[in-house]
Amino acid sequence: MVTKTKPAAAMGDQQVIARVLKEAMKTGKYTIGTKEVISELKSSKMVIAASTISSENAAEDGLVMQAEKNKVPVVRIDKSSAELGRMIGRPFRVSAISLRVVAEGDFRQLVGSPSQSAKTAE
Repeated sequence: MVTKTKPAAAMGDQQVIARVLKEAMKTGKYTIGTKEVISELKSSKMVIAASTISSENAAEDGLVMQAEKNKVPVVRIDKSSAELGRMIGRPFRVSAISLRVVAEGDFRQLVGSPSQSAKTAE
């Protein structure tokens, strides 16, 4: 599967993200924080990143590059880190959250099916 960063701008995607985050909070199968997410990428299915994630995370050892190396899709949402923190019920900023369990339908809706990603890479 080709790893890509996809902005989730559509209203339907925002609802799916809210549902995915709510489910992750219930199950406890998530990691928050950029450094923690990078260290847990091998066990992650997906990373959700705030729009305000710093440009240093696009550098060689940053979150996006590490996610690409581990073939984990990064979904950037159109929310600040403070808004992402509020979405998951935390009173602090959250720049990135990795999810270890994501429903297949939600995963496909947010990232796209593997066959679509392979076609766009060709």
